[in-house]
Amino acid sequence: MRRRAMKSHLLEKKSAKKKRSFSKDTPLHESNVKSVKKLLGMR
Repeated sequence: MRRRAMKSHLLEKKSAKKKRSFSKDTPLHESNVKSVKKLLGMR
């Protein structure tokens, strides 16, 4: 899972629908799995 962009500031301007979607998990793209595991020390 990864963090979402534009989630951390100016939340009063964003719609309730968009703010609810921020709380859902976002899957990591297959092309990034190898590099993220390396960064996390899982390899």
